[in-house]
Amino acid sequence: MNTVVSALKKSGFKNPTSFQKQVLPVIFSGRDLLAETYQAKGTVITFLLPLLIRQFQKKDYPSVLILTDSLSSVSRIENNYLLINKSNNFKTSLFALGSDKSPGYDVPEISKLPSIIVGTTSRIIDHIRRNNLILQNIDTLIIDVPEENSQTDFEQNVFFIVSKLNKKTQIQIFVNKIGKIEKLKGILNRPKILLYTDREKLCTITQGVSAVDKEKLELQIKTIIEEIKANPDNLAEYRKIFKKNVPIFLRSYFAAQLLKDSDGSFGKQKRRITPGNMKTLFISIGRRRKVHPRDLMKLFQKTLDIKSTEIGPIKVLDNYSFIDLNEKLSAKAVDQMNGMEYRGRKISVDFAKKKT
Repeated sequence: MNTVVSALKKSGFKNPTSFQKQVLPVIFSGRDLLAETYQAKGTVITFLLPLLIRQFQKKDYPSVLILTDSLSSVSRIENNYLLINKSNNFKTSLFALGSDKSPGYDVPEISKLPSIIVGTTSRIIDHIRRNNLILQNIDTLIIDVPEENSQTDFEQNVFFIVSKLNKKTQIQIFVNKIGKIEKLKGILNRPKILLYTDREKLCTITQGVSAVDKEKLELQIKTIIEEIKANPDNLAEYRKIFKKNVPIFLRSYFAAQLLKDSDGSFGKQKRRITPGNMKTLFISIGRRRKVHPRDLMKLFQKTLDIKSTEIGPIKVLDNYSFIDLNEKLSAKAVDQMNGMEYRGRKISVDFAKKKT
């Protein structure tokens, strides 16, 4: 992916915008997308870039249709494409329809099967009816909804075009305010909905009705980094597999997806635990006292003079923690550790109450 990075730098792009950080992972996942563009930066680049870099992923060139409502919007998208590709490192081709000339003027270029076609919905429909455009091979449909529709019947035109697509087409809708396109939502299949929050600070990333807690994520990341520093050799084989299978450009997104899917489970120790009955113990100290799983691991190992294999999963919450211990040692742990001083304060260690 060095070629991609080089091409982007030559075009003047250094760091993704906060909008792109939210949207690009969804596009790469292949899911349908509904993204709110209010006050966002780099929206056109956001949906063009994944189409251009596919050539470096040894995938088929995309067959993409981009819909908008005016000639000015068509020109804006074409100009952004030329800006990205001014170094000519991307072979993906784009053809803009919708000029003031007759539809017949477009036919020679359409027959060359460009990777990306962008045009007004009325011009696209004109070519569909003339059998100049066959949409069954379109794998990506991008709908760039402007703030004010200058083209009448825009939504109805979109519905007609969508009816000509195959069922596997990925559909992406970019709109200033999501509330303005209630009807268009119906064309999406299990979409990822990204609403505007505070993109500059990225305090939260709103997805439908749920939100990600930035503070919690940052704490989780710090915990992971500390675990890596403590046992870097344990990850050697994983690193080899990761580098072999994940392209450089997608590695940060891959890591972000793992973080998202983990739901806080990175703190769990993955060790070969000695078989036997385990008892869960309660410890009256947690993350707010800057305690991490490895801290409790070391505490129990040192106090009880035991191996890590005799300790089961460790779960650290804000104010308290839970640790699974070999049944033979659990009573000993409660006897020796309950009321002991740890980091300047007495802690409670007891058998966890069973859920009722």
